[in-house]
Amino acid sequence: MYLTPDEQPVVRRAVAAYRAVKTKEHTGQFRGATADEILDELQLSPVRWSTLAAFVIKTAEGPTRRKR
Repeated sequence: MYLTPDEQPVVRRAVAAYRAVKTKEHTGQFRGATADEILDELQLSPVRWSTLAAFVIKTAEGPTRRKR
């Protein structure tokens, strides 16, 4: 997927936030910025936001067991 230079660091942070929530690296209630809050910083169109959100989830989840 093509990411603009402005999107690259934001997507990296969103992937890290998604992984932190999924792996429970925090104790108690998660108080950090969530992946969707981080993507909202870019103020993108709904179509591009959805595409990036799907990319963040796909990247954070990694390969599925079937694709290994």
